[in-house]
Amino acid sequence: MSESGRGSSMWRPRHRGWNLAHHLLPTFLLILFLSGAGIYAFWHGRPALSTALLASALSLVLVVFSTFRRPTVDTRVGNAAVETSTGQRAATWFPIFRTSTTLAALMVGLAVVVLVASIALSSKLLFMHDNVPTVIAAIAGALLIGCAIFLIGRGLRMAKIAAVDQAPGVYLTRSRVVQYDSHGMAEIYWNEISAIEAADPPGRHPLGRRGPAWIRIERFNQARAEQSSKDTAVLIQVHELSANPDLLLRTLAHYLQHPAARAELGTDAAIETLDALRDDA
Repeated sequence: MSESGRGSSMWRPRHRGWNLAHHLLPTFLLILFLSGAGIYAFWHGRPALSTALLASALSLVLVVFSTFRRPTVDTRVGNAAVETSTGQRAATWFPIFRTSTTLAALMVGLAVVVLVASIALSSKLLFMHDNVPTVIAAIAGALLIGCAIFLIGRGLRMAKIAAVDQAPGVYLTRSRVVQYDSHGMAEIYWNEISAIEAADPPGRHPLGRRGPAWIRIERFNQARAEQSSKDTAVLIQVHELSANPDLLLRTLAHYLQHPAARAELGTDAAIETLDALRDDA
């Protein structure tokens, strides 16, 4: 089992704001390109192309906005009730950033606009303009439609975490770890856990110097044999956490190593334990 060593922080700098601007430079450049191309297309009487490009640029602006509006300090851990597969349980709650319903709805709406405009443009290029090479028209249409599908997926994930009744986060109960995030609900019992580690997707380091992208909670081999490959572990997306991921990793390791202490989860005693773990950082 890997854990964040006491006295050190694995994830830093933690927060976004303007400190993240250099990571988003390619996105800013893409927004400028799409906006400029959209205005140029509109000026030259290409409404379908202009609509697709400008809606794509605005969608990316919303993605950047949703990143910058996240908390500038760690959200404090608290106690809360959580719905599990066997009913409601008391838990110690590590919050995940919750997207606003308005922002999610705007994202989905713009993505649909991009998709409709892209399909209209592709049809026009392929069937109404003989002077446009078929291969170029097909590639352009595929790129725009692919962009629209990506944006719809991003918007739907935002909507999913915005609309769920249960507040998003990682919940530690006496019997299990439960996660509510943009992928839905996942849970794993303490006695199923074989390892807890900080990890990146294979071959990728998406957060770079800010630390690993995941906190990975792995199941025992015998439990894994009964699961599909995608269900063998619970993956906590660090970039979605508004609570401190270093504290979460230390807390998970602490309660995995001390089964008797899990009885305090969901109570003020657990918060006192977390305060002690935080002071050790």
